[in-house]
Amino acid sequence: MFFLIIGTRFFTWGSGQSPQPMRCSNCGAAAPFLTKSGMRFITVFFFIPVIPLSGVKSLLQCPFCGTRYQTN
Repeated sequence: MFFLIIGTRFFTWGSGQSPQPMRCSNCGAAAPFLTKSGMRFITVFFFIPVIPLSGVKSLLQCPFCGTRYQTN
């Protein structure tokens, strides 16, 4: 008997720094945030991406606490 364990996960790639410092609403740190792109996938065994569920989204990530904020 074979069971597939499926789930969803948001994968990110690429990294750069924002041009100006911003304040994180979660931890309160003021620093240049990391800019990343990402996409949500259906996964097998929770870490192998199989089917994309969304388009590419741009994110800003706090370098201290890791909180992600979606940009427009």
